[in-house]
Amino acid sequence: MKKIALLTLVVFFLFTIVPAGTSAAQIAGVTLDDTLHAGEKALTLTGMGIRTKTFLKVKVYAAGLYMETPTTDPGQIISSDQAKAMVMSFLYKKVKPEKLQKSWQEGFEANTPSAPPDLRKRMDHFVSLFSEPALKGDHYEFVYQPGEGTTVVIKGKVRATIPGADFASALMSIWFGENLEDGGLKNLKKSILKGIK
Repeated sequence: MKKIALLTLVVFFLFTIVPAGTSAAQIAGVTLDDTLHAGEKALTLTGMGIRTKTFLKVKVYAAGLYMETPTTDPGQIISSDQAKAMVMSFLYKKVKPEKLQKSWQEGFEANTPSAPPDLRKRMDHFVSLFSEPALKGDHYEFVYQPGEGTTVVIKGKVRATIPGADFASALMSIWFGENLEDGGLKNLKKSILKGIK
């Protein structure tokens, strides 16, 4: 009897103890961790969605928003000077670099059209980082830390840290701004803003 009770207790603990780093959610076969670290700060997965393209709704990438202080207010996501990040995991077989660059340029132009020269120079630097095709399974991270800037990680490699809260806001506007270029981006925004249930 004691052995049965002990065995029951062991089984209970095996199924109730959650290991550190357990993933919070999965979307389109992509697993997103519940936290992402920006320096010493732990950012929480706030929302996720899929970016589609064309009327056929081709899945381009899965995305997740991470924030130090989670919010689903798009204005706060864009403007709050807190640690935050967007991650992208590509679902499409191959996106050419010229298409990546064009998409970033259009996003900046639509949502930050009156950027001053200094900010525009940093936007151009960001766009220039995407000189290789994005392949299925490739993972990109854009991690902003106040006082340091936005670190761009492409396929596991740090490519640059772009300074300025203004740049971080301009980048977040591509996903959460008012002038999104198509239905795919609008649906991605809507999905992320639903939050994690």
